[in-house]
Formats: sequence, structure tokens, C-alpha cells
Amino acid sequence: MGYIGAQPATNFETVRKQVSTTNSGTTITLDYSVSSVQDILVTVNAVVQSYDNYSVSGTTLTLGGTLNNDRVEILYVGRTFQTVTPAVGTVTNDMLSGSIANSKLATDPLNASNLASGTVPTARLGSGTASSSTFLRGDSTFAEPSGGAWNLIYSDNVSGMGSGSNAYTDSNMFSATYDFYRIYILNWEPQNDGVDMNLQFKLGGTTRTNNYRFNLRRNESNSAEIAGAYSNSGGSIRIMEGCGNGTGENMSGFFEYQNPTGDNGNWYVTNVMYSGIETNGYTIGGVGQGSCSDSTGAMTGFTIAAHSGGLGNYNLRAYGLKTS
Repeated sequence: MGYIGAQPATNFETVRKQVSTTNSGTTITLDYSVSSVQDILVTVNAVVQSYDNYSVSGTTLTLGGTLNNDRVEILYVGRTFQTVTPAVGTVTNDMLSGSIANSKLATDPLNASNLASGTVPTARLGSGTASSSTFLRGDSTFAEPSGGAWNLIYSDNVSGMGSGSNAYTDSNMFSATYDFYRIYILNWEPQNDGVDMNLQFKLGGTTRTNNYRFNLRRNESNSAEIAGAYSNSGGSIRIMEGCGNGTGENMSGFFEYQNPTGDNGNWYVTNVMYSGIETNGYTIGGVGQGSCSDSTGAMTGFTIAAHSGGLGNYNLRAYGLKTS
């Protein structure tokens, strides 16, 4: 008998994926034309992007942030493609004959007794299969808060930054679009040896240079524990400490802030986490927090600077989270 379309007995459906690692700007040319953002699933550097963070028009994908050789993966979930060979993992137990099914169950961790009892064992680490629905981002430290996903909103790669400060005022990082912001400083290589990285906020239209309070606890590989640094009336918040500038010495970390457009009378507080190699070659890492008691008005920028000498090289990536 005749068929309209492919014959179901000889064809299976699978989902295509597109990967881009050489990119710039805010757009990517799609391999296939789509009509809705819900036809594709987009991740940037392993971070799932929400539908309101990108748009599509035919074969053009426009993202909410600027790309700089980031890893972008696009799943065409609203479009299927015919193939004679079923995709890996798509053949279920019901599709197999009894003897084949029993043989498979005998050698697979998801064995017959587990299936009968409703118990599924934890997935094997290293197999590429997660054992829970927790969404892990690049830092692999925090579980995804419920109600949203982190979205890449800004990126910058700095090379050879000399003495002085590096200020950021891009509106993407200080709007009411997101409730929570996380700023990553990655692969920091200062021009001087044994350098601390400091942070200042621009509040109420003014870059604040006084009345900062912070505590940055640190640990080193040559000591059980070191108390770290603190200040109750300094000119900045210290977010990394003692980075070396020799071969193989660098640091990475992040700081966070909430609701930068709101001014409810409370001081803006940032959380900090970092790790890397310090000037003597020891590993070092720490966590901390800080604020500025001059926190009046909306936050519209921040400045990072080396406490001495040139800021050097680093990569900055900013993410936003909408919690509701």
C-alpha cells in the first residue's frame, strides 16, 4: 500500500544538534530554519538559556549577550529528521525480544530486580550521565535555584591591562531584567607578582572609594588554615589574594550581587569565592563577603583593580538569574 511521507517500518526520528565554538557578536547562523524559540534549546558554556534570553528569525539566532569564542550548543527539539539507524539510547526494553531483553538486563546496572522493585541505582560517575536533575554550571559549586536558569549576559577578554582600574558599566549587568547576578573573573594573570584583586561599586552614580567592609578567608596548601584579610573601613572589597605571575600561576573566582536597580535602604552585599596559585607556587583559595556603607541609589557599575601594578590578563563572564 502507499504511504504519505516516510514508511514507519524503516525510519526512525532523531534530534539534530549544532555546536559553535568560533563565534563573536550576538548572532549565530542556524543550520536549519526555525519559526519559534521553542523549536530549539540553547546552551552557552553549558548554561541553559531561557526562551526570553534569545530570539530566532529563520536561520538567525540572536542571543542576549555578546559571544567571544564561547561554546554554544543548539538542539533542534521542534524538528525531527529521518534516519534508518536508531539513535543511541532510543531502543527501549519493550522493543527487544525476550531473550535479548533478558541478556541485556543481566549485564546492565538497571537490572530486572531493580526495575521490578522500582529502584534505580545511582548513575556511574564518568559515564556522562547525571544521577539527579541538579543543573551544574561552570563552577560546579552551587545547585540551580528553583524557578530559573543562569543566562550569559556579558563577556570580555582582557589582555595586557596596565596599571589602574578596569571599570564595567554595561547596562546588561545592572538592569531589572534579572534578580541575581554572578560575575566570573577567570584565568587572571597579573603583571606583578603576589597581587590582590580589589572591587568597588558604582552606587547612586558615584564610584564609591570609602567605607567598604569585607572579610576574605583563605586557605593554602602549605598550611592547615590561614585567617585571611579583613577591613571595616577600607577603600574596596578584596576578592582575590596573592596571585602569582610565573609560569602556570593564575586565579579564578566570582562575586555576586542582587537587585542592583533597587534602593530599599539596605547596603549592597556581595559574596566571593576564588582559587588559584599564589606567588610562592602554593595553591590558595577562599570565600568571603563585603559591602559598602555608602550604598545609596542604584548600582550602575563596578571597578576591579590590582592592588599594585598592572591588572594583566583575565576573562570576564557575567550571568543573570531570574528567580520568579
